[in-house]
Amino acid sequence: MTTLPPTMKAWTVQSNGAPSASTLALTTQPTPAPPTGSNILLKVTHAALNPVDLHLLNVLPTWLPFRRVATPGLDFAGSVLAVGPGVPADSPLAVPGTRVAGSLGVAQIALGTGSLAEYLVVPAALVALQPAGITASAAAGLMGVAGQTATLMLREAGVKSGMRVLVNGASGGVGSLVVQVAQAKGAVVVAVCSGANEGMVRGLGAEEVVDYTAREPVEEYLAERFAVEPFDFIFDTAGSQAIYRRSPAYLKKEGKFISIVGGKSQGVVPFVRNKLLPVFLGGTPRPFRLLGLAPNGDSAKEVAKWVNEGLLKQAPIDQEYAMEDVVQALEKLASKRAKGKIVVRVAGDAGDAA
Repeated sequence: MTTLPPTMKAWTVQSNGAPSASTLALTTQPTPAPPTGSNILLKVTHAALNPVDLHLLNVLPTWLPFRRVATPGLDFAGSVLAVGPGVPADSPLAVPGTRVAGSLGVAQIALGTGSLAEYLVVPAALVALQPAGITASAAAGLMGVAGQTATLMLREAGVKSGMRVLVNGASGGVGSLVVQVAQAKGAVVVAVCSGANEGMVRGLGAEEVVDYTAREPVEEYLAERFAVEPFDFIFDTAGSQAIYRRSPAYLKKEGKFISIVGGKSQGVVPFVRNKLLPVFLGGTPRPFRLLGLAPNGDSAKEVAKWVNEGLLKQAPIDQEYAMEDVVQALEKLASKRAKGKIVVRVAGDAGDAA
């Protein structure tokens, strides 16, 4: 095992609330102990941010004994330094220097472990090998929460050639990946995003882009424009109850509305209303699916397979921030104006190559 310094830089949560210099601090923490069981010790090079990071900063209490020095961040890319005895000796993961990426699970985050640290111990079951030919920055953005969520959505739909799909929130971290893979699988993709992002989204494979800022209310425009060309699936990555309520006008009767965003209630109220409310009581006569991700290595491997097969050709990254600028990175995330993923360079050179 490589000799590690006794301490490392890591961001820690000082108090709950919006990202700021009072709620977050870049601190010096003890370097993790050698891995046990089926765990892996990584040197983190990049961490990608997600909207759920903002949510966790608000809701996970800092006064719990095991969260008094909690590090935020789920997505990571890095290189293997050492593995526990439970990792098979013939596994590629057991080779020092192997590049991997993935996302931490709820258990790790709840206990205070996060990816915004120079070193990280993570279960082997949560990682996948970084595909050749992409940067570590791209791997963090693709193989974490965004990419793994995209696998859930596309698996649920079973997209194939000739289908028509609508992607709401097409310029975001998840939506930008769904657009690419659905188009690569032969689907006709219509995207909903702001006009400022139209060029990027068309470049990802969207045949048509609906600017929701110019087509207000957008659900009424969709009803007019696509009444005779209804969709097989609607992928909602931004959270729009209005688009679902009006969907019978542009979603086939046998189609499906697939969402990953529950709105202000975090999904409970929309789920109950959209799944259980009968049509005669005002329910919408279209199937509704609300998906929730449990990060795992298999989903990360599926994203890597998409890259290797050419289904994912771009990793849209809005900006790469230095480790010292995490507060600014989270503030940009909170603005909801990012085009693609926001990535933090934890260690190594910018654009650290495969």
